[in-house]
Amino acid sequence: MDEKKKSKLITWILIVMIVSLVGSFVLFFMGQYMLAFAVGGLFMILATFLGQWSSNKSRDYIHRNMHNNNNKW
Repeated sequence: MDEKKKSKLITWILIVMIVSLVGSFVLFFMGQYMLAFAVGGLFMILATFLGQWSSNKSRDYIHRNMHNNNNKW
């Protein structure tokens, strides 16, 4: 996947996360507790996915960078 598609995907995931978080609070204060719980669950799933993905990406970058630096010596 090229960088343009990745950045668009991440942007859309962040937009959906923000909308689901705000929607969850709005639904909660409107009295729709079960629906607010479901939308909040969607937010939590997306937040967990994005956090794990960025953690793995960072860990991979650090591993590759340290491995390449050790080969120079």
